[in-house]
Amino acid sequence: MIRRLLLLTALLAPLPAFAQSETRLRLSESGSVTVQPDEVTASLRIEVRAATAAEAQEQVNRAMAAALATARGAAGVRATTGHYAARADRDKQEFIAQQSLSLRGPEAVIGLVGRFQADGLLLDHVQWQLSEAAQRQGRDDATRAAIRAVQERGAAIARDLGLRVTALRDLYVESAPEARPMMAARAMAAAAPTPPSVTAEEITVTARVTADLLLRR
Repeated sequence: MIRRLLLLTALLAPLPAFAQSETRLRLSESGSVTVQPDEVTASLRIEVRAATAAEAQEQVNRAMAAALATARGAAGVRATTGHYAARADRDKQEFIAQQSLSLRGPEAVIGLVGRFQADGLLLDHVQWQLSEAAQRQGRDDATRAAIRAVQERGAAIARDLGLRVTALRDLYVESAPEARPMMAARAMAAAAPTPPSVTAEEITVTARVTADLLLRR
């Protein structure tokens, strides 16, 4: 008799939570923010022609040493050297040596570019971009916006179905700043130390979030 009562009680007990019907909803939403670029990058070249390869290379070395000293004396500016090459111009019977100089830092970089152009350096490009810190902040803000969009849309769909969101099972995040050059300037040597005009436009950072939501009554 006791066994029958226990069996009857088990049959009448509420079903466990995992046995209740549920709906899984997968949503993808994007979030974006605009970020003001806070860093300037520039690439210049020192190019020298001379009667011998040794003379051309020596002139490049002296010019680069002077440029590095000037750049590193500017607050917040990081200067690095790049590609170095030397070749013979058979037609003109002379040798050409060149080396690149990369600058990165605050707006002071633009002033340095004008100064270096006046000293005879050749400008390859100069542009505004996001620093690593600004990129991280932009990604975080865009991700939060995308998550809010998923939550709001999921809640709206659940209401339309007469359900409610009870859990967020899985979440996938993809984010990246939109690569958009702000103003790439190309020029030869400038006649006076007038810095180039480089407009800093806002950069859009976008994040996309995909989530699996569980809906129940």
